[in-house]
Amino acid sequence: MMNVSVYTSLTNNHLGSAVPTRPNPVSVSSIQDNTGSSSDKVQASTVSTVSILAGQLSDAASREVRLRQLDPRHNALNPLDGISDERYFANKAQHDAEVPDTPFLELHERAKQATAFANGSASNPFTGLTVDQLTLIARDDSGAFTVNERRAAWQEARLNEQRASASSGSTIGRELMISRLFLGHEPAVAEGTLNRSNMAQSNYDFLTRDDRTLLSDMYAYAQEQGADLAYVDMLAYDLGNYRHHDNGRQLLSGNEGYNQEGRRVTFNFKAHDIATASRILSGSAIDSTRLDQGFLRHVLNPDFGALSNMGSIAFLEQMVLRFSSEGAAQASLGREFTTYVPTSIKDNMVVTVAEEVTLIFDDPVLINTDGLWTITEKGKAAGYTMDPATGKPRRAVAPTVDERQAHSGVAGAVADVLTTRSLVDTLAVNQDQSSAQWLWPGHLLKWMKNLKT
Repeated sequence: MMNVSVYTSLTNNHLGSAVPTRPNPVSVSSIQDNTGSSSDKVQASTVSTVSILAGQLSDAASREVRLRQLDPRHNALNPLDGISDERYFANKAQHDAEVPDTPFLELHERAKQATAFANGSASNPFTGLTVDQLTLIARDDSGAFTVNERRAAWQEARLNEQRASASSGSTIGRELMISRLFLGHEPAVAEGTLNRSNMAQSNYDFLTRDDRTLLSDMYAYAQEQGADLAYVDMLAYDLGNYRHHDNGRQLLSGNEGYNQEGRRVTFNFKAHDIATASRILSGSAIDSTRLDQGFLRHVLNPDFGALSNMGSIAFLEQMVLRFSSEGAAQASLGREFTTYVPTSIKDNMVVTVAEEVTLIFDDPVLINTDGLWTITEKGKAAGYTMDPATGKPRRAVAPTVDERQAHSGVAGAVADVLTTRSLVDTLAVNQDQSSAQWLWPGHLLKWMKNLKT
């Protein structure tokens, strides 16, 4: 192995606070040969990487001194503006695509990690540096560091300052919350419950001030732990949906339905999620957690939560513990939260179909299969015939008095619908739908409401 002279000022494998003088850069390839052991090569690579960063810091310090000499009153533009305000998000796609202009592989990897960190899927590459070193990187707009590297350094510096001052706020977390949930512009808290005028409005708008403060802290904590921020996104969506629907009071149980054969269909979490939900609901942390207890009891009830379980109950448990009186004793987040893997609802729940038929349906008079109409024997007896011009069934005779009385409730309910949809279409049964389709009592009213809108 070749001997390479490098300067080091290291403590626990991190750069010390002193900024050394920069020697000529040394690439990894120049310090490896075929005679050295693998451990020697890894050590050389680590030292070389630290040496390159130290050289960059030395150059950045020199540029900062010149800048202060040229502009002692700080009249020029603040170099932090482009990485700390809305301009960063306006050009984020360009920043994410930026590649450092250097032959060093280590610097390309570091820039890639900084971009992943900016998007919530990696840890901060500058964790462990001092505030002074982080500030040098953040302020250096010479091109030696990518924009995402500078922003990562700026965020780490602010987190370090907050830790040092024991600040209860989470400025970085709040910025993450606003950028991820509100695309950079936080709206006022939306008032009211789900209705026709706000049904298309974002669930996030209904998050309360306390919700947003807590989610900000969750984003800061998840990023500090190297967790994928998508876990917090999914929790925020569930909480916003709960708020939007009058704290869950407008959401109907999913376990009151039947399939087309009349068999009861019920839904539950998978076994590991059942165990986790039980720990949360029976544990002591739920009494002091900052998460709304009503929300926890709602989303962990399979009657409501199983049909919308796309997040992670395991991550929810970690947040319940962390932001409770027991948070100080909680261990760090595990590596299982490093990358969020989307899961479909059907793969995240257990469906049970009863053997006994308990709901009896009337035989249909009309059947539609892939757009083709069929008149059943019952339909023919009721006077339906096929219109050769339209290919759709029509009633050839007027209904009897008994039939009119029997269907008077349906006729009144769908009166507004008939302006855009025929009664034939309304009452038809689509045979192409599988027997596993689920029907819930009360869904006819919701279905007619949707048709009106």
